[in-house]
Amino acid sequence: MSVVAMSETIGSLGNEIGHRVAQARGYEFADREIIAKAAERFHEGIGHLTHVTEEKPTLWERFTDTQRRYMTYVEAIVYEMAARDDVVLAGRASTILLRGVTHALRVRISAPEGVRAERIHQEQGLTQDAALDWVRQSDRERASRVKFLYHVDWEDPLLYDLVLNSERLTAARGARLVDEAIEEERFRPTPASRRQLQDLSLTAQAKAALLANAVTRPHQISVSCKDGHVALIGAVRVEEARTVAEELVRGIAGVSEVLNEVVVVRAGRSLAGQL
Repeated sequence: MSVVAMSETIGSLGNEIGHRVAQARGYEFADREIIAKAAERFHEGIGHLTHVTEEKPTLWERFTDTQRRYMTYVEAIVYEMAARDDVVLAGRASTILLRGVTHALRVRISAPEGVRAERIHQEQGLTQDAALDWVRQSDRERASRVKFLYHVDWEDPLLYDLVLNSERLTAARGARLVDEAIEEERFRPTPASRRQLQDLSLTAQAKAALLANAVTRPHQISVSCKDGHVALIGAVRVEEARTVAEELVRGIAGVSEVLNEVVVVRAGRSLAGQL
């Protein structure tokens, strides 16, 4: 049982390799499925959630919280699926989100842009110039999005456990290399790493639930989790927000206890005096 997180550039054979790994091992493969699950659970448009994970942020987005809220929804699904094990997660910043999880194998798959453009040309019927423009635009937008959200360079090889150049690799050979890496002892889950991932999942789901609810969304409530025990800390203006926050988190499967340290600060009263 393990988790594979993949980062791939367009035309690199990454998704095909991921599908082959999942099929050979009987794992679930998730790419667009992550977006679909997030859209359904948090009642947002698939187009908005796709944009936040794939395209360059606009200047307006850099000064609003909307895109980060959308990304929180996607992160909640990524962590939830990873915590179930036996899954190949494609994109959606999964390699970055799971970089602290010891049993998650993080894979980067790419190839020279000319090679990728030729594949797009052959598969999509685009002209060679159009295919090259598409590859370059996709690379720029995804790199910009990752930099904006997570402050990292997605080309940095140190973000990954395994980096594959598919220029001279078939998808079948690439899948075998990933499969061989999964077999290494270091990528096998331990009780501690499972608990860690479960806590990350519960934390992400709690944050998403608070942002998805109209009562709790306007308030700054921080979330932490240890061994299934979730702590809520912050200040709200109305008692309803404090109560709803606790109810939302208690309703998340896997949460064993909620410590509600959210305080109610009435208008006109000093926040410092309440904390």
